[in-house]
Amino acid sequence: MNLLSYHLALVLFQIQACIHIAAKGYSAVTASEVLPADSMITTCTDASRTCDDSATDADTDSKSPGVGGGQEQFNVDSPWQFMQAFTSLGTNWNHVIQEYISVVKAADGVDLQGDVYAQNMEDGLISLQTMVHNAKLGSNDDDWAFSRAPLADFGKTVDDVLLAFLRWSVVDNKASQDDQICKLIGGVNTVQTMDTHGINVSKAFRRLTSYIHWMQSVSTDLVDPPLAYESISPSLSTFHIHATHDSCNRLVWWVNLGKTDMPAFKSQSPRDTTRMFVWLAHLLFLDERAQQNGLVVIDDMAEIGFWTYMTMLPLHVGISVDRFLISVTPLKAKNVVLMHLPRWAEIGYGLLSWFLTAKMKSRVTIVSKSEEIETLEKIVGGASFIPRDFGDWNGVLESDIVDQYRNS
Repeated sequence: MNLLSYHLALVLFQIQACIHIAAKGYSAVTASEVLPADSMITTCTDASRTCDDSATDADTDSKSPGVGGGQEQFNVDSPWQFMQAFTSLGTNWNHVIQEYISVVKAADGVDLQGDVYAQNMEDGLISLQTMVHNAKLGSNDDDWAFSRAPLADFGKTVDDVLLAFLRWSVVDNKASQDDQICKLIGGVNTVQTMDTHGINVSKAFRRLTSYIHWMQSVSTDLVDPPLAYESISPSLSTFHIHATHDSCNRLVWWVNLGKTDMPAFKSQSPRDTTRMFVWLAHLLFLDERAQQNGLVVIDDMAEIGFWTYMTMLPLHVGISVDRFLISVTPLKAKNVVLMHLPRWAEIGYGLLSWFLTAKMKSRVTIVSKSEEIETLEKIVGGASFIPRDFGDWNGVLESDIVDQYRNS
């Protein structure tokens, strides 16, 4: 399964992740724990074989090729086939929907009665620093020291992390005229005004606490060596991504599965994959322009096959990192752009879109074939904002944010 395309669920990476999460029936438990004892659904419980082994067999017995040389067990050409396909993944459709709704609810956080608000970032930072200090007093470890975060790589401090969560928590001003600020599809984050208490510090702290807990849960993967670009670059080299800024100063995350080295990506260890995505997540949410203006995700799925996609990562890695990207990181996606969707992804989105609000749906752009160049230019502001090697879309941008680390 792919951890990037469908890693950003709905509004906060939401839309893409909905299909990814749904297809795996995400839960931090095994399929045998999720399904009833009398279930007829096949699960991967044989100690001598893994779910990935079964998926490999499915690829071998397949009919149609997928990206990276993988093959498909069967065609997923209808909603019924889409729902039934999950049985071979060790889950069922009912559990899929439950998990999907759970993730959607957690993506944007909640405002609670009694929350502490601030009217400017300076006051908000002081309040959040106090909350963190009090949390340290009740903690027996160094989690709140942020020692596992790759801050040195990005020239950032703990206060920069706190500011990222505060900016995420800003309450949208309904009267804001986003279209006057940015004419690109999706617009930018609402500008916080001073006439209302716009920064929910308590909400920021709850999200930050989730971040601390998640980082602690994978702590053994993030040390020895410390998390830094040098240590994750071999893993990153297998994955075709770019990070740029568009004409509205939004951060744009480009993913091209067709150019991803699928065999190499699937062969790396779960530990290496986790480290790579944690580093990337920090690259994204520590970007000040992403915090202030929002994130755009552009995903070329390259007509990838259902089984090839769903077996890109071990189940537990996908569960862990997707939860991190969807329900923990402080990013707001303004537009999720999907290119070259395979039929199964169109079906999955069609089914799950019943659960999306009009606002969520408005932040999804599905690019029609033969209209890629025109649409991409409208999304990012022109060819000068499109990476040259992302695809044959007239891009002229020679370097991106990640290149700063590749070339250092």
